[in-house]
Amino acid sequence: MGFLIVLLIVVLGAAVGIWLFIAKQGDANFKFIVDQRTDFTLTGITRETATFSATVPFINNGSQDGTLMDVFPRHFLPCEQFDAVDTDSRLTLDHVNRNDGYWEACIIPVTTGGSIILTVKFTAKSGDIKAALKDMVDMPIDIVYQVVARSLWYIAKERLVMTADEIHKALAASEDAAAR
Repeated sequence: MGFLIVLLIVVLGAAVGIWLFIAKQGDANFKFIVDQRTDFTLTGITRETATFSATVPFINNGSQDGTLMDVFPRHFLPCEQFDAVDTDSRLTLDHVNRNDGYWEACIIPVTTGGSIILTVKFTAKSGDIKAALKDMVDMPIDIVYQVVARSLWYIAKERLVMTADEIHKALAASEDAAAR
């Protein structure tokens, strides 16, 4: 009987030790740092369309490497709020620069990160993008991301706002540059 009690204590001690070891290992913890993003700048314009982009940094500030399996933007511009344009938003890693809307999964080592390029393209329903964007409103954009690491995968999001003011400033800067 004494042998069974000693064996039970050893097994319980080993289980607690293993659990403490696993708990101490931690996990990945990603954060898109939307308050450190660049302003949206005009990257292309035609009579019907205007394309803007901004750079948003992110970091894995956890204690383990992690994988960003899927990352995509979701813009919020309902027709009840503003109906002059059709909107398309995409993002890509700044060093990969894909233009097909596909996110290629990537492993991000602990305490490192990178940046994404968020691109928003407006197409005027009337055919004149400058007239359409004259009354533009602020537009929230969620960056939605799926993380796979030691724990179960999870989906999280960070919200930023593309302001009407920065759209107007980018358009004005483009017109000023063209006038020179």
